[in-house]
Amino acid sequence: MEPTAAQRAIEYYRRRLDELVIESCERVRAADLPFYRAFPLDAMRASVKRVFEAVAADLESDAPRAYPAILSALGVQRASMGVSVTEITAGMHFGFEVVSEAFSADFAADPEPLLFWERKRGKIAYAGVAALADAYLIAREKLIRSQADEILALSTQVLPLYPGVLVCPLIGRLDHERAQAMTAAVLAAVVRHGSRVVVLDLSGVPVVDAEMAGHLVGAARAVGLLGARPLLVGLGPSVARAIVGGGLDLGRIATLADLAGGLAHALALLGKQIVDA
Repeated sequence: MEPTAAQRAIEYYRRRLDELVIESCERVRAADLPFYRAFPLDAMRASVKRVFEAVAADLESDAPRAYPAILSALGVQRASMGVSVTEITAGMHFGFEVVSEAFSADFAADPEPLLFWERKRGKIAYAGVAALADAYLIAREKLIRSQADEILALSTQVLPLYPGVLVCPLIGRLDHERAQAMTAAVLAAVVRHGSRVVVLDLSGVPVVDAEMAGHLVGAARAVGLLGARPLLVGLGPSVARAIVGGGLDLGRIATLADLAGGLAHALALLGKQIVDA
């Protein structure tokens, strides 16, 4: 019984697989793609061979599964490395291009295996790119959220400056989310350390609008509810204008020009003073 076009195509693909892998790697290297530039050749060939073997498995199945699975895993891995989707799909393109050229040359007089390959290639490539894009996007979003959480944690540090005195250096814009995190961190630190003075240092905040000023005043008042004295230091002209423009009442919240002045004032509130040795 004569083998079908599908069987001949699959047998041909598997028989030529190692040669096709080598040719694909050579084209990728010649394209000088940034990510693959420093990729060791042996490691590249091993990786590309796994991809080609996944394609071989999908040539024999009704629906692509192996190739999308390996592309999905690749998307997660490459997303964490900062490799673009364009670079990944460029490598895929070279691989499929090499195989199509081989089929076209060797089955010029026997088009059925070539047609089988091209039909399967379209389905496999589409499923792979879709899986890659989904996995890459999810991984990037997860990475961005993780980075945002780290930035938020770093930007809400509360440091014991002296027994009874805490300092909270603020950097960048204080939006609602950061304001809530900062306030919670400060209040927890006040309770944990039994602090009597909290210095909110705005030296690293270049611009303050009415909304930010409202968050600062709200945080300071929350500190006061625990019996600690809030101090706002590092207030530039923009902060003062935002507070006045927003009609905010500072009440008993003391303001000082810089952290050094804030520390001296905080120590005075504790009955301490800085003296030269």
